[in-house]
Formats: sequence, structure tokens, C-alpha cells
Amino acid sequence: MIAHAGKLICVDQGEYSDYTVLGFFVVLRDFDPKAELELHMEVHPEQKEDYNFRSDSYLAGLLAKGLLLEIEHGTLYLGAYSCANLFNFTPGD
Repeated sequence: MIAHAGKLICVDQGEYSDYTVLGFFVVLRDFDPKAELELHMEVHPEQKEDYNFRSDSYLAGLLAKGLLLEIEHGTLYLGAYSCANLFNFTPGD
């Protein structure tokens, strides 16, 4: 699958309480994320082992190659359990 130039992507990782959004990015040039991962693993074979993948290293490589541009963003949390009192807005830095 190809990430197409001009598209917005959300980069996230983890599960359950470990889940996090790393950021939002615009694709600057078409690229294949899986092929880029394979190239990354050739340079960093130690990251192939479970619990050793450095997602920040992979993401930094995509940024350094000019494939992605990070978008500053805030969050608009619309609450939970249909309770408006949990609403929260956090502007981007």
C-alpha cells in the first residue's frame, strides 16, 4: 500500500493503556511504509527482535528522507459516557 502525497496520516502505536498517538503528519512524497520499514530493519537488524523495535527511529528516518511533515496539533476531547462535564480542549504548542 502506498502513502500518497498530500494525505494526512495519524501515527499511533500500542494497545490498551499503552496506546498512544505519536502525531499527525502530511505525506510529502508517495512512499510505501512497509518497504521503508524493511529498509530500516536492514540498517537496524537488532530492532527485528520482539520488544526492540524503536518506532521513534523509524519515524525519524521517514522525516529525514523528506517523506513526512509533522503537523502541530491540539486535542478536542468530547468526553465519555455522554457526560459533557468531561469535555476538554488542549491547544497545540
